[in-house]
Amino acid sequence: MEVVVIDDDISTVDVIVANVDWDKFHIDKVHTAYNITGAKKIFKENDISIAVCDIEMPMGSGLDLIKWVREEKIDAEFIFLTSHEKFDYARQAIEYNASGYVVKPFNADRMEAELTTALQRLNDRQEIQKASKFEELYAGSIEYVEGSFWDDVLQQRIVADREIIRKEIANRKLDIDADKAYRLFIIASGNPEQRAEKLGKESVGLYEKELADFAADRVCSKLQQGRIVNYHVKNLLYTAIICDDTDSDKLPEMDQQFIDEVGERLGNVITIYIGNSCNIEELYDTRLHIEELDRNNVASKGRVFHENDEIVMLSEKEHILDQEQIRLLLNEKKKKELLNLLKFSMESLANQKKLSAATLTIIKQDLLQIVFVYLHGKGILATQLFANDAFVLLESQSTDSLMDMMRFQVHLISGTIDYVSEVEQSDSIVQRAKNYVHEHYAEDISRNEIAESVFLTPEYMAKMFKKETGVSLKQYISDYRVAIAKEKLANPNVRISDVAAEVGFDNFSYFSTVFKKTTGLTPGEYHTQTTGQN
Repeated sequence: MEVVVIDDDISTVDVIVANVDWDKFHIDKVHTAYNITGAKKIFKENDISIAVCDIEMPMGSGLDLIKWVREEKIDAEFIFLTSHEKFDYARQAIEYNASGYVVKPFNADRMEAELTTALQRLNDRQEIQKASKFEELYAGSIEYVEGSFWDDVLQQRIVADREIIRKEIANRKLDIDADKAYRLFIIASGNPEQRAEKLGKESVGLYEKELADFAADRVCSKLQQGRIVNYHVKNLLYTAIICDDTDSDKLPEMDQQFIDEVGERLGNVITIYIGNSCNIEELYDTRLHIEELDRNNVASKGRVFHENDEIVMLSEKEHILDQEQIRLLLNEKKKKELLNLLKFSMESLANQKKLSAATLTIIKQDLLQIVFVYLHGKGILATQLFANDAFVLLESQSTDSLMDMMRFQVHLISGTIDYVSEVEQSDSIVQRAKNYVHEHYAEDISRNEIAESVFLTPEYMAKMFKKETGVSLKQYISDYRVAIAKEKLANPNVRISDVAAEVGFDNFSYFSTVFKKTTGLTPGEYHTQTTGQN
């Protein structure tokens, strides 16, 4: 909730902001303004619930502001600051439906009492609006209203208190017993964005609807209290089914056969988690616990679990992989053997129930460190080599599941060993550097840019280039520019000063010096000689 404090006296604003216990009223942000113009801007750009405003101000009064707010149909309560002498202003403010007033000098206790009144007025108005809204929805779709209720319970948009939940049920005119025990079933579908990559982004929403319809057809048709809610946590899709605990024995379909049918029909692996029996106000905590189980379940997707099942063990805070063996195989560029070692290690950890999201994070960090140190020793810029969308996506997904981690490892190790092998065949790297010069000679290129284009350190690139070609990289750039300049100067209509700029020289004098040093002629002499012009 957001509040704005408005007074032309800066010290008064500071005192109010500093002395009211805003947290007690669940007020997250307090804006300040010193005139009506500034206050209007704040109202337009923020969701203001309460305004604490002086009535008398230059350049527009508080009454002008509340009139404007009401005309703009902004739902905000006003608490006015006034003085004994101008008490008539307070009476006028009431006509604009102000919540109350505080007489100057400022008193924190009186302000907090008025804030309590203002918040109660806001709450009462929202309850009336909500009841009206649900009355309209009820007439159109009882399923939508009930689905919205269960979504609010699961997301704790309704406070986890049975009396408050019971009141909300009454407001929405729902036939739900708040005193019954319930059971939560959650279907975890993984990352729908991976599905979008294969079938297109429009398939994500379609998949969610199909899964909900499939579950409703197979499960909820047999339940009186069952409802289905799709929701997302970051990039993960979950489908929640809430049922009366007495009906939970009517769910034989929530088994491995159901999982297999979803995979066959919708083309996606799902995992089902069955929560323990709980009270309605405990559904939110049950949901969080199941999501935690799913985050740590990186090796056993596509199965049915109960909330009390031991899915994973806590990982030890030590190196999990055989780092010495990995380094040895990396140095020997034994790609197949290294990938097999990693595959065996991951499967072994999974069998021992030692894989979790935290474990996968440690594995990823250790492996990246080994690879980056190895590449640095080879003069290769690892951050440049792997600065591509494919790697970034695989790395971000690597801790989601065992298969995601193994895909990441294959990409990382294969990319590393393949590129090191290419670098060691220096002719191909040197040719790529030459190609970069040929494409960018007209620009202000340097050794550093060329080295980055082939993912090498500048020092290593320069050493390799000189060894392979017999000339320095700097000299090669200069020679190539002169060669292009010679071709352009063979045109009788060309301007010599234009040629200098076109081949990357921003200083004509320096261009002439370099050109003569290479050809024995000035650009003008060469142009005359080749075109026959005087």
